[in-house]
Amino acid sequence: MGREFIFLDREPLVTKIPMRSLLYGEGVFETFRWRGTEPVFLKKHLDRMKNGAKLLSIPMPAKKIIKNSVKEAVDRSNIMDAIVKICLLSSGSMIFHGDADKAHLMVIVKNYEKQKGQMRAHIASFRRNSSPLLCIKSTNYLENVTARREAKNMGYDECIFLNQQDEITEGSSTNIFWIKGEVMYTPSVDCGLLPGITRETIITLGRKLGLEVKEGRFKLEDLLSSNCAFLTNSLIGMAALTQIDSNKINFNEEIYVRIRDALFRKLRWTP
Repeated sequence: MGREFIFLDREPLVTKIPMRSLLYGEGVFETFRWRGTEPVFLKKHLDRMKNGAKLLSIPMPAKKIIKNSVKEAVDRSNIMDAIVKICLLSSGSMIFHGDADKAHLMVIVKNYEKQKGQMRAHIASFRRNSSPLLCIKSTNYLENVTARREAKNMGYDECIFLNQQDEITEGSSTNIFWIKGEVMYTPSVDCGLLPGITRETIITLGRKLGLEVKEGRFKLEDLLSSNCAFLTNSLIGMAALTQIDSNKINFNEEIYVRIRDALFRKLRWTP
């Protein structure tokens, strides 16, 4: 193979950087809250990262190494309530269809900020296509960036993606639930979405609280006619969804608080 020369800002690049992640978005990440101690679902985050790395053919360090790296980063940051983002970045052949031969672990630690308890969303102007990348947390995140930016520029907190069949899928960084009567609904994974760790927990908790849980294919009107709707992820836990574009959504505070408090107890958070 011939030699490669890389220049950055007109200067030769001496320090090695994860070029495959930079050029092709070939990487995986996880984000979670570290509140003084190891998160309840850290193992699930690392399992999902492993699955994503396998799909992208990125060699992954042992989970023990990752856990120790995260703990060391949190300890050195001296932040007691932190947002932690771990990224597995790849380097290797510069040919786009080549293979990664090394993984670089990046850990970002910053102060956790109180999240919104209620959110307003905008339907993204473009539709989601079916792709295996939707089921992993890939650093190829431009669809999410573009859609969230569109929503923020219009004054909304989050965007919601519809797929090519105009079915609800997910938000740019959240999963979606809504309730009608004693039934809790959420889009199924085959609609084209990331099966979130908090999503899985909410499904389990909903059943324990006596709700029937239905995963399936749903249209926007199904959500808009609900009694209560909310968004979930590993940072917000859950937040009420009160509006989609010009459409107000009913808010049943009693059932919402029951689910939220059960989730926060599971996560060892304070509501």
